[in-house]
Amino acid sequence: MEESAISTKKKHFVFIIVLVIILFGLYWKTFSYDLVWDDNLYIKQGLLFTEKHSLLDSFKYGYFREQMGMKGADFYYRPLLTASFMIENSLWGLKTFTLRLTNLLIYIFSLFFIFLFLKRQYDKNYFPEIATSLFALYPINVDHIVWVVGRGDLFLLLWGSLSLLLLDLFIRKRKYPYGFFTCFFFLLGILSKESFAFFLPILIVYELIKRKKLSIPVHASNVLIILFYFVLKNRIVGIKNLGLLLYPDLGENLRLALATLGYYSRSLFFPVRYDMFLPIRDITNLFYYFVGILTILLLAYLVYRARKEQDLIVPLALIIVFLGGHVILTFSHLYPFKIYARYMTIPALGFIWILTRFLVRQKEKVRYYLTLIILIVFIPSIILNGLSYRNQFSYWERALKSSPQNSYALFQIANLFREQKNYLSAELNLNKVLSLDIEKETAITVSLLYSDLEFNKAEYSNVFKWLKSIEDFETSPDIQLAPFIRYHVNYKKAMVYLSQGDVSAAENLFKENIKRYPNIKESYSELYDLYIGSDQWDKAKALEPRMKDRFPSFFKDLNTTQAKNQLDSCSPDQRIAFYIRFRNFAKAISLVEAKAPLDLDHKILLAKLYYWEGREEEGKKVIEEILKAGSSDVKTLNAIGYFYLRDLSRAKEAVVYFDQSLAADKSQPEIIYMDSGLKEQYLKQLRPVWK
Repeated sequence: MEESAISTKKKHFVFIIVLVIILFGLYWKTFSYDLVWDDNLYIKQGLLFTEKHSLLDSFKYGYFREQMGMKGADFYYRPLLTASFMIENSLWGLKTFTLRLTNLLIYIFSLFFIFLFLKRQYDKNYFPEIATSLFALYPINVDHIVWVVGRGDLFLLLWGSLSLLLLDLFIRKRKYPYGFFTCFFFLLGILSKESFAFFLPILIVYELIKRKKLSIPVHASNVLIILFYFVLKNRIVGIKNLGLLLYPDLGENLRLALATLGYYSRSLFFPVRYDMFLPIRDITNLFYYFVGILTILLLAYLVYRARKEQDLIVPLALIIVFLGGHVILTFSHLYPFKIYARYMTIPALGFIWILTRFLVRQKEKVRYYLTLIILIVFIPSIILNGLSYRNQFSYWERALKSSPQNSYALFQIANLFREQKNYLSAELNLNKVLSLDIEKETAITVSLLYSDLEFNKAEYSNVFKWLKSIEDFETSPDIQLAPFIRYHVNYKKAMVYLSQGDVSAAENLFKENIKRYPNIKESYSELYDLYIGSDQWDKAKALEPRMKDRFPSFFKDLNTTQAKNQLDSCSPDQRIAFYIRFRNFAKAISLVEAKAPLDLDHKILLAKLYYWEGREEEGKKVIEEILKAGSSDVKTLNAIGYFYLRDLSRAKEAVVYFDQSLAADKSQPEIIYMDSGLKEQYLKQLRPVWK
């Protein structure tokens, strides 16, 4: 008997090791992929990670408190998830490799405890091995591992499996430490993700099935834990619950619920290729209605079967409770999407459980080949779905394939083009967004991004229009701009004032940002740059020790005296570049004009500086003077065209000069391609924004 037990343990150990090796083999390439979407927003811009904070601060902020467009949009409070990132940050920094490695390790630990739990349910015909293998390679779980902030769902899985395992031990051994740890892991779960509350009815059902009665102290404690969590959440983020947005027509509500059920069921039962998330309008169609109806019939049949086969009840509860709970979330205020395939992790465990029950009842060879076929189908799906996370473009292009009219995905694509300085493509995508129905949160971020594009064009009046459209949201009593947005509104205003030479107005806005957001180091460096760029060296020197004291690791090499000495020793061209860098265009203009007579490059530079300073008419006059000297010169016309295109992103003006150049010399293939591309792919596609 002892030898048999040892042999069994060895087999289990080998099984786990092989599974771990397979998982590392499938996921190791994803460790180097870029951060995507709110990985960037949360990890790179999260105030709790940019500076040193106490671990207790993870309990003092909402999940997106400082990042989202509006404070009222922060529905999430996940202190344990935040704490896990803070611990990583303090140990080895927030790096893509270690972030995803940690996610995979959490997943592996979850699988280990799932295996132990399933082994206690049914340990014949390799039931726990088959179920664990199928779930380990279930394609939807890619999102939790590779998408860094998917760690919340991994914690859901980890603490949920431990709660079930400890409850099972408590039921069988009747030792209260097991009951205590059941509640302890329930607490960790609810502090990791709100939807862990759905485990409460599952734990109750599990005990009722196993011993026909309840341990009231254990489940009452879990109820108190849920109440404690929501009281704490309300105190921190000021939101008691998500609230429901029901339609006046009951039939419309039922249709939406049915379509949502269809979407989740399609993702759950056919996970090889799935839409990661969809807006509501894309799921309200006949296909998802039909799948929703089939799902209701299937679940009804399984519930009927469960009357005689009680081992169906727990996996059915995993499916029905979490599936039903997330259908209800479709009617919430969640932003930007309410419907995600990744929500199906726990229902997937129930589905795999039921599927494995069917497999283990087959003959050995049939069982073996069916399991192998499913795993072979799952593996390439994991690889292909993982490729969506290679970079931001891959991620959002996949989203757009699922939903071509997805305004939020279009905005994200536009933002990526802007980051690559492909401003025309960014504007085209933003322009498409304006033709769609968009939520107010998306409208805020679209306006913020549009203000960047107008700033790049030196269309400063339009910059202020976009920023005002953001501030107008605050006229609504239930809306307040989040610090992340307010900070950037102030920053963009300040940069316009600085460009126009109103240093005092810019200084006041930078000071306001420092006062409001003392934990953002950029607010100090922006004010410091203003001082040195406007030759206010005494103020810069006075600010320097404050910056070093507040952010010693970032500003330890700052030396104002040395910077001034270096500037004094610069050549005129180097000084011009210095003042352009710090947007002191008036000083740069005076230095350029002092170099008279000017060659073509310096004349175009002078025109550029006038535009950047907001003196467009003076810039046009410089261009006119250039043309008087060589109006038919192709090189001159092309140089002016490229100036408008590359330096100001003004395609309309650029085309005028490219057309004149082609009229003078038609044998310019590069200019022909550029000119036709701007006309066909940009100007014809663009719709007017401001009338």
